[in-house]
Amino acid sequence: MEIMIDECRVSSATIRNWEKLNTNTSGRLASRANKRKSKKRILPLEYISNKNNVSFVQSILDFIDESDIDIFSAIISLGVSLLVKNGLYNKPHVVAVLKEYANITIIDKLSTIKLPDDEFDILGLIYQSYLQEGKKNIIGSYYTPQKIAYNMTKDFDFSNNELFFDPCCGSGAFLLSVGAENPQQIFGIDNDEIAVFISKINLLLKYKNMEFIPQVYCLDFLMGYSVSQQHPVFEKKFDYIATNPPWGAMDESYCNIYNITSKETFSCFFVKSFEQLKSNGIIRFLFPESILNVKVHKDIRKFILDVAGLVRVTLYDDVFSGVTTKYVDIECGKGAAKDSFTVSVNGRNRTVEIETVYETENLVFNLLSDDDIAIVRVVKDKGVFSLRNSIWALGVVTGDNKGKLFSEYHTGMEQIYTGKDIQPYTLRPAQNYIVYDRTSLQQVAKEEIYRAPEKLVYKFISNKLVFAYDNSASLFLNSANILIPKIPNMKIKTVMAFLNSSLFQFMYIKLFGEVKILKGNLLELPFPAISERDNEILSLFVDEVLNGDISKHEDIENYIFSFYGLNEKQIEYIRRIVHGKVN
Repeated sequence: MEIMIDECRVSSATIRNWEKLNTNTSGRLASRANKRKSKKRILPLEYISNKNNVSFVQSILDFIDESDIDIFSAIISLGVSLLVKNGLYNKPHVVAVLKEYANITIIDKLSTIKLPDDEFDILGLIYQSYLQEGKKNIIGSYYTPQKIAYNMTKDFDFSNNELFFDPCCGSGAFLLSVGAENPQQIFGIDNDEIAVFISKINLLLKYKNMEFIPQVYCLDFLMGYSVSQQHPVFEKKFDYIATNPPWGAMDESYCNIYNITSKETFSCFFVKSFEQLKSNGIIRFLFPESILNVKVHKDIRKFILDVAGLVRVTLYDDVFSGVTTKYVDIECGKGAAKDSFTVSVNGRNRTVEIETVYETENLVFNLLSDDDIAIVRVVKDKGVFSLRNSIWALGVVTGDNKGKLFSEYHTGMEQIYTGKDIQPYTLRPAQNYIVYDRTSLQQVAKEEIYRAPEKLVYKFISNKLVFAYDNSASLFLNSANILIPKIPNMKIKTVMAFLNSSLFQFMYIKLFGEVKILKGNLLELPFPAISERDNEILSLFVDEVLNGDISKHEDIENYIFSFYGLNEKQIEYIRRIVHGKVN
């Protein structure tokens, strides 16, 4: 039975293939684990305008697969269909554009197909859906939804012949979204020749009543104006630059050029793009949310703060299909050094003082509100000490947990705790045993740390501070970290009271926002100088908790709140942030 794509009908063979590939209309076109090696196809639902077109796109993909058609031939053929439909195919300027692709075979069935009229970028949608997850993950290629591209470019004014540039344009989402009346004001670069072709077709269709050659070029932007690619686009300066750069496509050679220690390609794209921005120009980049606080991205945060002129951070709740991280839009202005920047969430704006970012060791974009700042200031003003002189250690790294951990005790074994066994103040009963032969283990800390008369242990993978007390000289697996605090005039149990408190949880969330409890962040937490009386009271409260009186948790909370002089409104706010409710 022959497939009839133009009527959105699917052959019985296609249906069998979908069943074989475990396909459904939710967007997953195949299934396989391990992203970088995955051959799974994911239809990006955030990129589709009409969900009713899902089956049509899937039928196109199956036709390409079943007919063993080269994807470039398929896309060019579909592009021809669009040009014919819009009366452009024989226009001299369009012929000139297509001449570049004269060596590509045109597929008759695809070049005469009726494509949906209600898609923002039907060719880009098909191409993105065709690419295997592994390739998209390696190159960091995830196209930008229309609403995001529009939001990032809607305020750009082109009334005085301003120029727009997208240095990694993909199929042209940003090029299509800008409000320029003249296509000669629009420039784009991408290193994917298929994506460049799609961008050209999209621009020809958008400006179909004008004769022009789209200024979209297949180049390696990060290599810039090099010997290998002499192109005048690299000599231009632009009024506006907006893009969604590749994420996670790390390349050390690029990073050496742009002094990016993280080796993260999206950082290189930003630095290079900023070079081509005019004075008083505006640049907007879509970044993964991790750029706000992850330590490895300190280099690009420093560049944004010191050089680029941070103007606005816009937060989004959505994610791209096949990606788990959320994304943020960061806007900077050349020559726009400011004392503050705007944070935009769901259309609501607030102002954040830039000095609050500089106060963090890793230049974390903590996006503090006025309420946040007031509380953080109170804690920092009382801060005298830190954990910098403390003793730190990683739990045991066995190198083979399955072979070296046991659920039942045998002679010669001892119990070993994991991160899951750690709860506030106390430890759950250990569920694992180990033969503790230091020579057979991959990594161990100093023996005196494990066997310390008292120590604190904390969960490493956690979005909250969870510290427990151990005076049994027990072993811990590397999902738990060890801390022996050294703070003047403060008992170890008192230190734990502060670390487990809602107030310090609040500080960690607001200042760092990590899903890992990192030593570098803990070192920035400010501890107060306290009286001997306060020290004794808090330590006694902790003793009672350790002895089973969980009601003392609240006594510890109230005592610490009172110590800092926080009011009821502030306390309620802290509890809402930390616990999601008001106690």
